[in-house]
Amino acid sequence: MSASQYLGGPSSCGRALGPCLDKIVKNAAWRKHSHLVLSCKSVLDKLESLPADSISISISISHSPLFSLSPSDADFVLNPILLALDSAYPKVVDPALECLFKLFSSGLIRGEIDHTPPNLIIFKIIESVCKVCGIGDEAVELSMLRVLLSAVRSPCVLIRGECLVHIVRTCYNIYLGGLNGTNQICAKSVLAQIMLVVFTRVEEDSMDVNVKTVSVGELLQFTDKNLNEGSSIHFCQNFVNEVMAASEGVPDDKLLHNQPTDELQNGSGGAGDDDDKVAEEDHKSDLGNKVTNGEADTDVGVGASGGGEVGGSKIREDGFLLFRNLCKLSMKFSSQETPDDQILLRGKILSLELLKVIMDNGGPVWRNNERQVTNT
Repeated sequence: MSASQYLGGPSSCGRALGPCLDKIVKNAAWRKHSHLVLSCKSVLDKLESLPADSISISISISHSPLFSLSPSDADFVLNPILLALDSAYPKVVDPALECLFKLFSSGLIRGEIDHTPPNLIIFKIIESVCKVCGIGDEAVELSMLRVLLSAVRSPCVLIRGECLVHIVRTCYNIYLGGLNGTNQICAKSVLAQIMLVVFTRVEEDSMDVNVKTVSVGELLQFTDKNLNEGSSIHFCQNFVNEVMAASEGVPDDKLLHNQPTDELQNGSGGAGDDDDKVAEEDHKSDLGNKVTNGEADTDVGVGASGGGEVGGSKIREDGFLLFRNLCKLSMKFSSQETPDDQILLRGKILSLELLKVIMDNGGPVWRNNERQVTNT
């Protein structure tokens, strides 16, 4: 099939979005979702008109949340995905989640995602993804977990602060109240894998790192054996392996995809230079100052620190924030009204297990940091 024959046009984003938008149109209830259908068709027409990817385009619009698209075009083409997620209709939610998995795992979504400013399209999408667990559909739960893990794993996306905590909280909710044992084991496995991703990056202070894949069997060594529904462990292990493998090739997949990785590893730079090459160099320079030197804006309450201390960068600040929240969750006590709260107990045990995953895989930077040791 030639580039022009792809549904969604020749661009990388078009090839990821096109088939999923077409599936949303086919699965939608036309009267109930008429606005969604019209939005999908408008975006498909727009994608057909976009040119193929090029290095010059990717540099000139490097601040866009979608690779090779301008910020306004990115907002436009992602809008039907947001509408599909907010519809709470499983038949259109599922292809929307499938699309987001492709975009995250291919490195086509990039940038920094935080709760401020809240009007950013990518932040809204993450929020909507977290909400779909309330639909009550087993397949949607699994698709949501897959998207959240691929988003955290992507070396082109830095999910920060409360947004990262919100993702972890959503996975907790599925573990504690999932529709079946397999989904609950998947949620626990995804949480453990998120810890490995976050704290491997904390150790290296870099987005582009090799991350160990969690062993689902080891996670169930002491608890939750009753959740195993025959082949659940094997299914969940393959589930995690698939998501991790899908993102492994992102940094070196194409030369065009290297720019977002560098941006996140070093920060965010300025734009507006007439010469693309000059803009790229300035961009890298500014980003290096911002991320590596730690202009982190979290509620941790501690400023940037140098050297090997946790807190010297956005990556390490977010690691400390997550660690602190896990410690708090592990210390929650039941009320007098419900002294035998089993959900609370399971949540505390899960928090302790995740803390063990972090400590078992922590390197010298994390183990020797005074701030982290004090928090423990």
